[in-house]
Amino acid sequence: MGQIDTLPAWADDLSVDVDILDEDHQAFFRLAALMQDVTSAQDSDQGYIIETAIHILEEYIEGHFLREEKALTEIDYPHLAEHIAEHDAFADQVARVIKEYRNTGEATTLVTLSHLVAEWLTGHIQTMASQFKGLLTNANVDDRPLVYMAAGVDAELAP
Repeated sequence: MGQIDTLPAWADDLSVDVDILDEDHQAFFRLAALMQDVTSAQDSDQGYIIETAIHILEEYIEGHFLREEKALTEIDYPHLAEHIAEHDAFADQVARVIKEYRNTGEATTLVTLSHLVAEWLTGHIQTMASQFKGLLTNANVDDRPLVYMAAGVDAELAP
């Protein structure tokens, strides 16, 4: 395989000043790097590793978007519909690339996916997420692990 392109990376200027959202966003950048890295794994486990990375990404998209959208709903965010539409469009793009990978088996499709994730997230934070900076705070965003949120576990029952 040839040289791997450099991905956009997390930088402090991407912070939305909400610790858990910043942690989620940083995790997306790490997932993008992981997907790019697994394309160079030349062993019998490559397909398994790729599928694992894909599943983590799919679940992270669902969980993070749930966290963010719940918080924005709670504060009656005026641009919520637009924000959700952007999330949905991104999730659809990711699903299309994943489907392409699963249809072709081409590991290099993961490089495309990794760039999609890192580049979309950078643009999304700089445009959409920066609009709620100051409206969302550490106090009004659910910081439980995503699995509890996705499962609908009541905040009082979760650790």
